[in-house]
Amino acid sequence: MSSSKRHTLPRELILKKKSDIETVFQKGRRFTTQCLSIFVFSSERTRVAFLVNKKIGKAHQRNRMKRLVREAYRLNRQNFAGKEIIFYIRQYLDDFQGIVEQINSVN
Repeated sequence: MSSSKRHTLPRELILKKKSDIETVFQKGRRFTTQCLSIFVFSSERTRVAFLVNKKIGKAHQRNRMKRLVREAYRLNRQNFAGKEIIFYIRQYLDDFQGIVEQINSVN
């Protein structure tokens, strides 16, 4: 077995329940960037959801955007401690550095 550490988001950090997601949409602050709408709600727990509309490209493009946004969040998640966040992807952007800059512009 390899002793390398896995670089993934822990499952307990993912917002899953519809009621939790609706709470963040309704009570959270909205920040809009070029390709993202970011909803931030202060909470005692740090959790996140990644949503994309089916109007955005084909399935492989939607999946790529979710992977890029998820990785950008994972690398910068210390900036979002104590917040529940929804990243709502509104437009396709295949530029990782641009996505990182958009996510960091929220702080």
